Amino acid sequence: MINAIGYEGLRNGEDLLGLLEYYEAILDRDGLVTREGEIRSIKLGLIVDLLRIVNIPDKLKADLVLAVIDAWAMSSEASVQNVEDLMAVRRSIETVRRCVLDAMDHPKPRASLQLDAAVMLSLPLMPCDLQKSEVARIRDLLGQVMDFFAADMESELWRGFQ
Repeated sequence: MINAIGYEGLRNGEDLLGLLEYYEAILDRDGLVTREGEIRSIKLGLIVDLLRIVNIPDKLKADLVLAVIDAWAMSSEASVQNVEDLMAVRRSIETVRRCVLDAMDHPKPRASLQLDAAVMLSLPLMPCDLQKSEVARIRDLLGQVMDFFAADMESELWRGFQ
């Protein structure tokens, strides 16, 4: 299956689907919406796990994961944020799931790159999740990831012309 979707960062697409199912099971627990700290921890855990899966250079991946963890704000401004955090995590899970299933059902030459980009774009990470002083640093690192994807895609296009 890995070779079919060209995603070397995973044993197979089912591993990513299993991770998503794990987080859904956690989110389905009764009374979770009232436990702000737990919601924030779950959201951070999903973000970190998804970042670890993405196929980017190890140094950039480590820098981004550590920066997000260091910048994470464990408390939110309002209790309404709990519901918004849960909805953002659920949307992210569903978006990534659709992308994985599509990649598995319709293998393409650049499926790995497309899946990695989809995971990055669907991270449930918002500026309000971070300490204000760290938002610019995280944006810069995320920009570096997207620049890496763009360069990878460009190099693949050049190889196609040779």
